[in-house]
Amino acid sequence: MKSATAPMSVLSAALVVAALSPTARARWTSSTPAASTTPFFVPPSKTCPRGIRRKLQQRLRTRETAETWLFASDGSVSNGDNMRKGKERGRQLRRKGAKSEKGRKNATKRTRRSDDTVGIERNADPEDRKSQRKRPQKTTSSSSTAKKGLGLAKNEDSSLKSMPDRDDETYIQFSRAFQRHIVYRRGNNEDPDGRERADAAIIQSFEFLDEAVALHPNARALAPSDLPFPPPSCSLVYSDERDDRDEGGRLAVSRGRPIDSDVEEEECETTVAGMGLWTLCELEYPDIGVDEGEESKQERAHDALRTLLRLVSSDSSSFVVPRHFFRLDVRRFAMRGLASDSIEANHARVADLLSRGRRDDGRPGSFGLAMDPSDVRFVLQNFPQLCLYDCAELEGLVRFLLQPLPPTGSIPSVALVADRGEGGAGVDWPSLCGQGYGAGLTVDQATRAIRMMPELLALYYEDARKPSTMYLYNQMRSPVPPKLIDEANAQLNLEGADPSDAYTFGHLRSLGVSWGQVRILQASLPLWTTCGLEPGWELLQRGPVRSMLKRPALDYLRQRLQAGPSDVYRLLKTHTRLSTYDACGSVMPKLDDLQGRLRLSSAEVKKLAMRMPSLMGMGRSALSDRVEFFTNEADMSISDLREAALKQPSLLQYSVTSTLRPKLDFFAYELGISDPSYICRIIKSAPAAMGLSLATNLRPKVASMMHLCALGPYEVGYMVSTSPQILLLSQKSKIEPTLKFLANTLVLDPQELGELISSTPRILNQGVETSLARKMDMLTKKCNGQNSKEMAVAIVRKNPALLVASNAVLANRIERCPEDVDIATWLLPSNKGRGRNRIGQIATEIIGGDPILASSDDASSFASLTRIYPSPDVAARELGITETAVREACAKKTRVGENLLSLLADYPPSVPGSTKAEAPGRTKIIPVSVFCSGGIYPGDSVGVARGQSRTGGLAIQIFTDSSHDRARFLREFSAAAESCFGIRVPVGRDDDGSKSIAVFPLVNPSRNRCELFACSGALKILEALLLSKRNDKETSYDVKIYTDANSYTWKLVESRERLLEMGSHFTSQDLVAASGSVNIDILHPLARSFSRLNGRVEPPESPHPSLDNARVEFVHSMDGVSPSKGGLGYVRSLKRQAT
Repeated sequence: MKSATAPMSVLSAALVVAALSPTARARWTSSTPAASTTPFFVPPSKTCPRGIRRKLQQRLRTRETAETWLFASDGSVSNGDNMRKGKERGRQLRRKGAKSEKGRKNATKRTRRSDDTVGIERNADPEDRKSQRKRPQKTTSSSSTAKKGLGLAKNEDSSLKSMPDRDDETYIQFSRAFQRHIVYRRGNNEDPDGRERADAAIIQSFEFLDEAVALHPNARALAPSDLPFPPPSCSLVYSDERDDRDEGGRLAVSRGRPIDSDVEEEECETTVAGMGLWTLCELEYPDIGVDEGEESKQERAHDALRTLLRLVSSDSSSFVVPRHFFRLDVRRFAMRGLASDSIEANHARVADLLSRGRRDDGRPGSFGLAMDPSDVRFVLQNFPQLCLYDCAELEGLVRFLLQPLPPTGSIPSVALVADRGEGGAGVDWPSLCGQGYGAGLTVDQATRAIRMMPELLALYYEDARKPSTMYLYNQMRSPVPPKLIDEANAQLNLEGADPSDAYTFGHLRSLGVSWGQVRILQASLPLWTTCGLEPGWELLQRGPVRSMLKRPALDYLRQRLQAGPSDVYRLLKTHTRLSTYDACGSVMPKLDDLQGRLRLSSAEVKKLAMRMPSLMGMGRSALSDRVEFFTNEADMSISDLREAALKQPSLLQYSVTSTLRPKLDFFAYELGISDPSYICRIIKSAPAAMGLSLATNLRPKVASMMHLCALGPYEVGYMVSTSPQILLLSQKSKIEPTLKFLANTLVLDPQELGELISSTPRILNQGVETSLARKMDMLTKKCNGQNSKEMAVAIVRKNPALLVASNAVLANRIERCPEDVDIATWLLPSNKGRGRNRIGQIATEIIGGDPILASSDDASSFASLTRIYPSPDVAARELGITETAVREACAKKTRVGENLLSLLADYPPSVPGSTKAEAPGRTKIIPVSVFCSGGIYPGDSVGVARGQSRTGGLAIQIFTDSSHDRARFLREFSAAAESCFGIRVPVGRDDDGSKSIAVFPLVNPSRNRCELFACSGALKILEALLLSKRNDKETSYDVKIYTDANSYTWKLVESRERLLEMGSHFTSQDLVAASGSVNIDILHPLARSFSRLNGRVEPPESPHPSLDNARVEFVHSMDGVSPSKGGLGYVRSLKRQAT
């Protein structure tokens, strides 16, 4: 056997045999045709195509039989017992999942992906391949049944008989024009070459192949119509004569010749969009053709190239400036199996398509452009790739351009695309074209557009790149006006696209094509837009980036993720190092490994990549370490980990030693959650909690709930195990306001509040004004008596679960109360349902005593906690000292090791006490309250891709009493705000000067930066305002700035002493050296302004004077408003105005 040119049938059979048990292997080989003289089992390291072997290895590692490997690392076949166990597990899962329609689909999907269906059924002997050149018929052979559709080999082994029969009436094939996988219903006839007719009925189309297979499991998966057998990626065969390996241990030979490390470049360049883990070798090739040697292929390719150059060459001897250089090398012709006769036939059909519109032959369904012979020659000379394409695809593309638009309002999704350019991926464009609808261009518009830009007919990403705008301006007789180009950029989402795209769409608009039609063309035809290769200033200022982006990597990302140029640009903005990654050496194997290990669908891979593009730069060992941690230490299944990762993609990048494992210790030892199943539930339900800081976030939340509800840490752990989302709630903005509202409204002391929250911890997830307050109002109104409020409180205290129900459910339950039944009796808790089993959730050890908090700074402030001990006895045991020494350390505030200890009972009240302004010599003190809020749009959520353009804003409102001229003070505040902010938003008719809304003026808007800038903006306005009142020696201002900022900003501005210390650093470099803070462009001006407002002396070189007429401090908004009197509503409204 000549392994260097081994037929694909041999390779496929080898893969199938390797996955079978010895007995089944013997039966399978004995049932093969006698004419086969080539042994079926060959060493995979020598004959398996490189692309297939690598992808199969990655795929088989983490499927339902992930515990088995097809190949060992040295190329040998894995243990047969493990393979039999894997197949048996796969059969059990298939039998279990086949009970419902959804289960049958999942079972089919698992069967396709299992290790006993990995081969591509081809007969081993070259002579027998001739009998398979035609499309498979419904009749089967007595010895073996060939199923070529999805790479299946069905034989006498029972494990291979669980696949459903193929449906010859439906098939899946890729459309290069729409870049989607279309499910067809076969027509009555066939083309002469054996392929399906183009008039086959379209059932549905999908962006990703695995989605099409999942919904149509019995359909045959055909290769693209222009791809011959064997596909290009399957031609990368290892040589028998050479076994060269590079430093990474990878074989460095292909087709018997040495190559560089980019051996899989062909697979990246010839991939089909939306293939995912599929390989081209797994598809069905109806016309295999004659098995030729390498020399015959090269000779035929040379003839085809010469024929093409002869057909498109110009008769004129004048020199023609090329638009740009295309790849028309022999390698490309050989890859597509092109020959001289096919080039001539394609040339004739393309010329007819380009000029068919000039001949009004009246044939139904006949579409074509109206070019004269000179224009046809011009197009073919400038874009000869048209002669290499499948003419049926080109005809379908032209048909879509010329078919009319759908009636207005008949298809809402298309109307949304035309009006706003949104939702294009959700529209089934091929089905729309099959129904007789399209973009609605006239023949003249389409002809002139293609005449100007022939690349609009490109069917491959590598051909879709347009000439430079400079070339177009110089060569076009009437260039597109710059105004239209600017309008195209404003009307369309062309972020990250090549400048020539805006030029092209501007030209379409100049031809009379509406912007709605252009949006439809942009959404339906992905190849009409290309990625720009020059990084803009936005990329350059975000991090390391190449001076010229890699076109193959960008094109591969677009095809693998089915993403547009704007999506790829957002990936680069989020992770600039992605610009340095190689497509075949980095991006493809990383995405394959990620998809295979987590068993992700292609759509899920896209979601992960868009949210966390740095995953494509993650090492394979790093991903393995995290997967092993979650599956072994956190007792999570792959499905649990997949669900958690989709909610929080950064979960896969957290450090195991410094982030993930300490969280498990915190759950087990500090919260007493000892059952691994509940830890798994926490990670699955609230994966973002694994990335929160223990010292500054999780422990302060737990300590706050312990203090306000008189609970121990293990009781809080029970609450967390019941409702893990509690860990994600903001301590200042959510947890504490909700607990205060419940305590005030239901008249509860800390012990009673703790009992209520422990019984129904999901109450903390409810909104105070949108949910809890409205439910109390409904109950009070229903009671309708003199003591209606007290009755409503009594009802809730008996059944606190009423507060967890939705407003509509509670209202419906109240309305269904019979007239002869008391409402209090009607709303008593039901005895139905199962009681919760608390065994296993909380540590069985009953611990009494006051909890101990440990902090490296000051435990009494809850700002940063390093440990929570349930009692002094536990703290003494773990610290190695006596219980008396622990209590003495708490009382005397002495350090034990590196920490200060404090009793939970020593925690101060949650609402800070009011401090008087320090105003020596001033007789009049005016209180001033300033509320500030910063926001960003769109906000951070699971469904929002990172890297997209965002806008930020801030809202500031001032309040003061009537002890002075309030109207004048507000006018002065408005004037100061106008001088401080460049872009302000009108407040409205009721503007009294107390409120200022402005746009975030700095770069890189984010939630943290906008909230921090809102605090800085409030100080800036106050400084300008109080500077004008510095000459008033009798008046002083007691200023409290209330901020609703998150934990990041609040921890920076919470401590007045810390802010004053940061403000003592005159330059930002000094502050960075002292504190190492980030966002220094906002934090340093904030600290300096805060220092001046509080009267700190300025250095001589400072241009700003210090003020002695004010005392300023920051207070959190939730500590300054009443949750039960509309205070939370005001804070929320200010946040909405800021965004």
